[in-house]
Amino acid sequence: MRESELNPFLQGNFAPWRLEGTADDLQVSGEIPLELNGTFYRNGPNPAYEPIGRYHWFDGDGMIHAITLGDGRASYRNRWVRSAGMLEERKAGKALYKGLLEMSVTEAPVFKNTGNTNIVSHAGKLLALMEAALPTQLRHCTLETLGEFDFEGKLTTAMTAHPKIDPESGELLFFASSPVPPYLVYHVANRDGELVRSEPIDLEWPSMIHDFAITKDYVVFILCPLVFSFEALATTGSAFVWEPQRGTRLGVMPRNGGNGDVRWFETDACYIFHPMNAYSEGRHVVLDVARFPRLLLMARDQAPGSGQDFIDDAPKLHRFRLDLRDGNVKSEPQDDRRCEFPRIDERLLGRKHRFGYVASGGSETARRDVPELTAVTKYDLETGKPTVREFGAGNGVGEPLFVPRYGQAEEDDGYVLVLAYDRAKNSSDFYILDARNIAAQPIAVVHIPNRVPYGFHGNWVTAS
Repeated sequence: MRESELNPFLQGNFAPWRLEGTADDLQVSGEIPLELNGTFYRNGPNPAYEPIGRYHWFDGDGMIHAITLGDGRASYRNRWVRSAGMLEERKAGKALYKGLLEMSVTEAPVFKNTGNTNIVSHAGKLLALMEAALPTQLRHCTLETLGEFDFEGKLTTAMTAHPKIDPESGELLFFASSPVPPYLVYHVANRDGELVRSEPIDLEWPSMIHDFAITKDYVVFILCPLVFSFEALATTGSAFVWEPQRGTRLGVMPRNGGNGDVRWFETDACYIFHPMNAYSEGRHVVLDVARFPRLLLMARDQAPGSGQDFIDDAPKLHRFRLDLRDGNVKSEPQDDRRCEFPRIDERLLGRKHRFGYVASGGSETARRDVPELTAVTKYDLETGKPTVREFGAGNGVGEPLFVPRYGQAEEDDGYVLVLAYDRAKNSSDFYILDARNIAAQPIAVVHIPNRVPYGFHGNWVTAS
């Protein structure tokens, strides 16, 4: 049987959508607020061809879905991130590159720069990102692929899929992680897009570091006990082994400091793909995250394409409070519902936030073998009160984005934008929710002319 007939990450709304297109004047239920003038970009894996061997969700070719709003109207465009590897495969008419589950110690791994994880705009450049390669630059308006971008030759490492743009300085802060030394390198580009700093950071083991956090004064590195191992690859087929005895370490480095200034805080073993935000508060650094109790990645004897039980090992909202004076860590669960893709008002990145938004588990019985989240939850972290909007069984949602109603609006005075799948119609809709009451009737629903497969991350870019 073909892999697409066996693997849940190639079925339902995880299945690829292989047509590119453009559509203007989309059908809208309700009215799009005139304040929303810009483009919602969303990236995600979308294999162009039947995979060679076993498929992991992280393998798919990047496809950008762009929904542009202006004057109360909406348009849609989707395009592949046309990597050099994809162009080779288009000439061949078939897949040529193996995926993560087909890595071997006897062969040098060769992977495509799929650019399939996130998409950010900084210093006039639109960059599609994956954490194992250079950024891929695209045109804002057409999504045309322009090629890999290396900051004028200054970036000699890969780039995380989760850079941070400081809301005051305009700096782009990011890192590269690697299975071979140096395991971690920290980078800074100024507001004009010039790479001005690259700093290797000493780590005790090579971990899969997916994301990090910043405050106004600090950078927070997250070292979890998911350890890269050539020995494990030879024996289990997975390049990563879960070693909970190591615990998890949170490294706090002053923004104006370097490797020698990193202070490591120890806490219980867990895995963190995505922080919500971090901020300094007196002698403490506060870090909110979606916390997995463990992560089994790419194990041969687990679910096809994943290795993870998405119910028993579900991530949940969690807060760490790091005491910079005595070195203690306070570890505090915030809720017991499944959640991922946490976001805040980006104007408060690295500053104290009150509200956060996540894709969350709905009340229905969920599948264990895929991370299908069917609700959006808004957290008030001051009162501890969550507000939940459910979309219904099988109607998965993506990462929710907050957009302020205007530049100086209060923290939750604005809109929550989210893509949602409609299983009954086998189509997708783009919801515009009132951020102050996400459970209320949507302000508007933009009906996309095709299904948008489940993906990863995106951002809102205001029209210039």
